[in-house]
Amino acid sequence: MNKFFQKYLLLFFAIFFLSNHCDLYADSHGVPVVGKPCPDFTLTNLVNSKKRSISLKDFKGKWLMVDIWDANCSVCIGKFPLVSRLQQHFSSQLSVLLIGINESLYNKDIKNIYLKLQKRLNFQLLAAFDTVVSTQWEVYSVPHIVLVNPEGIVYAITNGFDMDSLKIQQLVDGKKPEFMSKERKIAFDEQKPLLINNNGGSDTAFLYRSVLSRYVDEDYYTPMDINDYSDKNKAGFQITCAKLYRLYYFAYVGKWLWGLNKDSLFDTISNALELDIKDSSLFDDVVSLKNRFNYSLYLPPGKKDAHMIMQALQRELKNCFGFDAALETREVPCWTLVCRKDTTVSLRSSGSVTEKTYTPLEIHLKNGSIKQALGFIANYYQDETPFIDETGIDYPIDLQVDAFISDLPEVQQALRRSGLDLIKKSRPMKVIVIRDPVTQ
Repeated sequence: MNKFFQKYLLLFFAIFFLSNHCDLYADSHGVPVVGKPCPDFTLTNLVNSKKRSISLKDFKGKWLMVDIWDANCSVCIGKFPLVSRLQQHFSSQLSVLLIGINESLYNKDIKNIYLKLQKRLNFQLLAAFDTVVSTQWEVYSVPHIVLVNPEGIVYAITNGFDMDSLKIQQLVDGKKPEFMSKERKIAFDEQKPLLINNNGGSDTAFLYRSVLSRYVDEDYYTPMDINDYSDKNKAGFQITCAKLYRLYYFAYVGKWLWGLNKDSLFDTISNALELDIKDSSLFDDVVSLKNRFNYSLYLPPGKKDAHMIMQALQRELKNCFGFDAALETREVPCWTLVCRKDTTVSLRSSGSVTEKTYTPLEIHLKNGSIKQALGFIANYYQDETPFIDETGIDYPIDLQVDAFISDLPEVQQALRRSGLDLIKKSRPMKVIVIRDPVTQ
């Protein structure tokens, strides 16, 4: 064999090896896709692990539930006891891996928070803390759960809202239960009008457009305030995957969320609807996404103000669902924060240094605001009655609340130690009242 042929043969094998090696690497670091091999990962920042590092191959032969979460997701944290029970019950067939997103801006203390939650809620799960996996897997919201079968193939990508022991039993029994999907199948860009340039569907020419549709499988997008959508936004007002009550909030209040730290509406408008209707099933669905809707409104230039957007949405809701709706004043039950009459505790701040810590297990304030503390608590109970501040405290305070914020009785007990209390009272407030139409 001459030298030229030897060099050519060596070059051929080198190119072949590198080509195949690069392909394997690309396949192992992509985004999970249902029906395809799960992308590999390596994790080293671990809790409850006998190994210093773990990767996908360590779970081969069992079902794997990868549960990605962050410290600001109360839904994620609320599911930990269920996930722990699933791990214990199906320990021979299922492995659970929690991955806490530990980026520095919002989740820098997530590992310590997890250890406290583990002790407080009495569970123990294999947990890792990492940002690489959530970035490479394009996790855009949490909870984000990837189910992988014993052969390493992705079975489902879900938020876990409909996950229970029955479905996991079906899974390990070789059946094929369905889970609420988080796969992005229909591309949607909230910065562009719906249906233009195939954004969420085919193109349609229009001068004015108001579209109300059922949610199918688009990306989630929810704006905060209609006032953010004026002539500067070419796309108009758009929302996807909205519960029906949220559309009524936008139509009659102009926003879907208001709180103590945002504006004065929190003291005047209730965040709970009054349903005077025979069939409330359209408003009751929380889990299955069956009663979720998309809305897109495009108005001609010069007419994109909040009032016109609210009027248009009111008309569409009336035309589509038939209910009568209006803002009315009613006596509304509220969780009211008050200072206890028998207290000798002084909350007035003693210094100028400001410290703020808000976690699922603690509120720590130095030189802080009572409204911020109550607003943080209220965020955990968005479907409850309003939270109102009647303490009269308008000065900086020092406050320590050591409690599981999702446990309201425990929060009340912790507040009492600081001379405060959360009590149920009623007060006149504006309420969105929805009625069946009057028949002639």
